[in-house]
Formats: sequence, C-alpha cells, structure tokens
Amino acid sequence: MKRTTKTSSNGRDYDRRKKRGTMRKPGRPLWRQPMMLGALVLLLGSGGGGGWWAWHEGLLVKAQAEVDAAVRSVAGALTPFKLADVTVEGREYVERSAVLAALNVKTGDSLLGIDLNAARKRLEAIDWVASATVERRLPDTLYVTLKERRAVAIWQSGGEYTLIDTNGRTVRANRMPPGYESLLLLGGPGAPERVGELLLLLAWEPAITKQLRAAVWVGQRRWNLVLTNGTEIWLPEEDAIAALQRAAKLDGSYKLLSREFGVVDLRLPDKLYLRKRAVDSSAGPA
Repeated sequence: MKRTTKTSSNGRDYDRRKKRGTMRKPGRPLWRQPMMLGALVLLLGSGGGGGWWAWHEGLLVKAQAEVDAAVRSVAGALTPFKLADVTVEGREYVERSAVLAALNVKTGDSLLGIDLNAARKRLEAIDWVASATVERRLPDTLYVTLKERRAVAIWQSGGEYTLIDTNGRTVRANRMPPGYESLLLLGGPGAPERVGELLLLLAWEPAITKQLRAAVWVGQRRWNLVLTNGTEIWLPEEDAIAALQRAAKLDGSYKLLSREFGVVDLRLPDKLYLRKRAVDSSAGPA
C-alpha cells in the first residue's frame, strides 16, 4: 500500500508528521553543575567556617587600610596642595603642642595625604577632649574643631591648679578659664578621683551647695565643706548624706550656717560640736 503525500500550492512536498530532532547526549545532573557545587560548599562551610571568615575579614580590613594609605600617598604626590597652616577652634585647656603631636603633621605635608579619621581618633585620645573634627580647607589649611570636657572643679595642690571634670579627669592649665570663680575649689590628696561622689553627695542638699566655695578631702576618707562665708562643715567618714541633711535642717531652724560659728562638726551622729569664728578671721580658711 502506497503512502500518499499532499503537495502544497507552491510545489513543495508537505508532511504533517512531526519531525524528530537530532538526538543529544544527556547533560550533567543539576547538582553537579559548577555553580550549584559552589553554592553547596558555601552552605556547608558557613556553619563551621565562621572563624575562618572572621580571620579573612580581618585581612580584608587590613588590606583595605593599606590600599587607602597607598591611594593617599599617590594623591599627595600628584597634587599641589601642601600644608601651610593648622587652625584650631574650641581650645581652652588643651595645650597646642598636644594637638600638634596628635595630628602628627608638619609644614609641607600633602594636604590630601593626611588621614583625617586617624587624626581625629588621636585627638579624642587626649584626656580633656570630648570630641574632635578634622577638615581639609584647600589649598593649604588643616582645620580642627575641639569640644573639650566641662570643668566642674579646680584642684589646688601647693601652688599648682588643676582643672577637673565630672569623671575626675584632670588637666593642668596655664591660665584659668573664663568664669573659673564659679568652679568648686578642691583640696587634699586624692580629691580629683572622688569628685563624682562629692557631686552626688551635694545633690541631696542644693541649698547648701549654692553656698559652697570649697571641699577638702581629709585623710583619704571624708570631706570638709567650706562655705562662701568661711564656715566649715566637717562631715563624717560614713553616712555623710545624713550628716549633710542634718546640717540643712539645723540651718533651716536656727540659721546655724550664717551665725558666728566657724566650724560645724558633724563627725559624730549623736553630737554636734560648734567652734566660734576667730575675731580677726576676715577671710575664709586656707
């Protein structure tokens, strides 16, 4: 029996049966593909390889820092901007020499080659600097802005004065800042380290704090408070808060702190000792 075929209008033979394509070899399974193998290794290694990745990240950070330094060096060599001036704003207590040492620059250095972030960190490592910013101001200036810590007291040791902040940080000043008359005067070895405790103590009795001129740390164990009128309040080693509250109560009832007494001794909880002010004592105690 013969098979018949239809002839198209344009003279070509036409067969309705679907032609078979060329036979291809079966490909690799999906799980054996290179990308899938890489992803599988990554997933399997992520749990136990955290330490390796941390070490690897450390190397990347170090390498990035080295690249940044090289880029700054090349930029500095290719650009004409050379350092001619360092301007510092906000400096009251910190010595200029300390600022320049932290910046670690010199006249003629490439302005673009200076690592501003590293310079800022070195400035903020200075005890009396709370925060700092370092900027380039083309064509030749490095501009530094300092925010210094706020002084709350002055420590007197012999003939030398040291400024103290709320955390007990100290800095020697070659001049007293504006408004230093309102700062609390401290005396006695170890007083700067105790200034935080003193401020907490004084917070209990603001009325007495307003009259306070100086505080002396006595024998590394207790405080003597000196008021602006020269009256001294001797506080005990233990339970100083109760003693200070007692002094405030007596002053409220009998005006004890504004009378002729030069010393109000509260070192014993059940006794009160008063000492009259010396007749020729026109100034406060040293």
